Amino acid sequence: MKALMVMYDSLRRDLLSVYGGPIPAPNFERLAAHTVCFDKSYVGSLPCMPARRELHTGKHNFLHRSWGPLEPFDRSCVEVLRAEGVYTHLCTDHSHYWEDGGCTYHNRYDTWEGF
Repeated sequence: MKALMVMYDSLRRDLLSVYGGPIPAPNFERLAAHTVCFDKSYVGSLPCMPARRELHTGKHNFLHRSWGPLEPFDRSCVEVLRAEGVYTHLCTDHSHYWEDGGCTYHNRYDTWEGF
C-alpha cells in the first residue's frame, strides 16, 4: 500500500476542475483518477503551521497554542508509520519547516527535500 498526502495553501477547492470547478487542474485530475479523493475536510487549526501540527498529531491546538514546532512529547503520525516500517519522504516548498520555530517537522521523515 502507498499513501500520499497532498497539502496546499491558498487554493479554492470549489474552483478546481477535479471538484467540478472551472479552473483546469490536470495533475490533480490524474492523481484523483488513481486514488481515493475525499469530499469533506474539517479543520480545527489554522493557519498553516498549526494546521500541520494538527495533521501530524491529531490534536486541535490553535486556541491554546499558536505557530510553533512539533514538541518532543508530540507523537507524529509520520513517526508511527516509520515505527511500522513504512518509508516516509517529504517534498515541500513550505519554507517554514526549516525556520526557527518550525524546524521539527521535516526531521520526523526518513528523508526530505525542499524546493
